[in-house]
Amino acid sequence: MPETDLTELRDRLFAFLETSGACAVGVCTQKELAGGPPSTDLTRELDSARSAVVFALPLDDEKVEAYMGKIDHSAYQKDYIDTNTRAIGLSAEVAHVLRGQGFESAPVHAGNTTSGGDGRDMSPQNEAQREAAEKYPSHPSEELMGSIPILSQRFLAAASGVGFFGRSGNILTASHGATVVLGAAVTAAELPATPALPPEANYCDDCNWCGNVCPTTFMSSTERTVVQLGEQQHRYSKRLHHARCGMHMAGQAGLSENGKFSSWGPGRKQMPQDDDALFPAVLEMVGDQMKRPEVPGGFILPTSPAKVNIMCSACNLVCHPERKVRAKRVKMWRQGGVVVQHEDGRLEALPAEDAAAFVAALPSERRALYEEIGEQEKS
Repeated sequence: MPETDLTELRDRLFAFLETSGACAVGVCTQKELAGGPPSTDLTRELDSARSAVVFALPLDDEKVEAYMGKIDHSAYQKDYIDTNTRAIGLSAEVAHVLRGQGFESAPVHAGNTTSGGDGRDMSPQNEAQREAAEKYPSHPSEELMGSIPILSQRFLAAASGVGFFGRSGNILTASHGATVVLGAAVTAAELPATPALPPEANYCDDCNWCGNVCPTTFMSSTERTVVQLGEQQHRYSKRLHHARCGMHMAGQAGLSENGKFSSWGPGRKQMPQDDDALFPAVLEMVGDQMKRPEVPGGFILPTSPAKVNIMCSACNLVCHPERKVRAKRVKMWRQGGVVVQHEDGRLEALPAEDAAAFVAALPSERRALYEEIGEQEKS
């Protein structure tokens, strides 16, 4: 059997991915990932891994903006689910082709975290990973929320030139900003790497509109995380307690801290500023959500029988290469109203004052599932 031309094989895979809808493709090896956290070690996913094929699939801009304007929740969510399914399918197909050429390969699932249902040991597995973990210590909330991946698609994307980190910590692509879904496959083939994008290609101008659309305090306004990948440094906002983001993403919380807008979650209760007081508040909000009417639509993960809905993501959906589009999306999200939930489970965005009046008029037993009420009202 003739020796495989790895450059030709890589380029064929790129052509396959691009004609399948990818807006950016790339390859990284351990060299381009050197110096990063434990989740940049390709062998965590596959012992024999020498390189990774990485790509980004764009989301539908019209559905993104209908979601950002609090006009249509379901169309964006369906597009997001469908695009993730395509990403996993394309990753599996890339791995299949590489295996057919005699190279061990495996797709990298976006849910390769404990919260995504991955039961593997997320802790460092060798001395190099232990040293990396000391250099990049994890936040206790990452461990609590199960958000540490075996292998990080974001870091693979940055190292391979698929995109670069924005202030939010999301990967921005040249054509579609952060409104993309990433996919990847690792392989024992040492495919030729593609260069990381040069710093001057990064159009993130620290506008902080990602922070302005966040309904909670998750991204630090002053501190930055700095990650070394190969010869490049990557910077983004330090992430604070992950429950602050997770509660809005899953819809247990909704109202912004200033009370002027919301995510798609109908909850109005606020999380305490003190991290030590967060856990009781989280338990209460999770209990509230379980007693609310079921939101129409949604999806069920194979690892859990509970239905899931995407209720935020504003920090990545706002980021677009064109500043005027970013500005429009900020306005849509912040002026799109506050979401309330009807008795049949349906979500609707109302002006902030109308939303407050809607919830205030609910029977006290139902109202207590959405906002704080006094002890006398509870009884």
